[in-house]
Amino acid sequence: MSGGCKEGKLYLLNRDNLGGNTSNDSGAVQGLSLGKSIFSTAAFWQNTMYIGPVQSPVRAYTLNTNGPSFNSTPSSQGNRSFGFPGSTPSISAEGTSNGIVWAIENNGNALLNAYEATNLGHELWNSSGSSTGKAVKFTVPTIANGKAYMGTATEISVYGLLPN
Repeated sequence: MSGGCKEGKLYLLNRDNLGGNTSNDSGAVQGLSLGKSIFSTAAFWQNTMYIGPVQSPVRAYTLNTNGPSFNSTPSSQGNRSFGFPGSTPSISAEGTSNGIVWAIENNGNALLNAYEATNLGHELWNSSGSSTGKAVKFTVPTIANGKAYMGTATEISVYGLLPN
């Protein structure tokens, strides 16, 4: 279980023992300093955690399977910086392969981005060529039945492959 804060620290917690009420971080299994405020929730796929802090690209952190902790340096990150409030990514995949990280950028209008999960530096697609509604804070993309859904202030945008 993870949680972040305005100070830019991401905490890894034991879901069976959240650490109690302490005046410091001693109850956390791990604390990662991301350097930017965190208003989003992390996504997890194939021993990798994905998170989009404020004014930062979406980042991937690999789980160290020898101990319950994540490497403190991102294994990859996107090329596009997300403004306030950052982005809560979603993952789509075919089991353990072909992972795609989806993230909504709030730049006035909502912009949906798709990244290769194993290399966030490789943007697969974005919705910049389409007209979308005004972005809404804390919106999370939903992926189902081969389509990506993105809620805006005025509409729900649906993206998918065109039929043959």
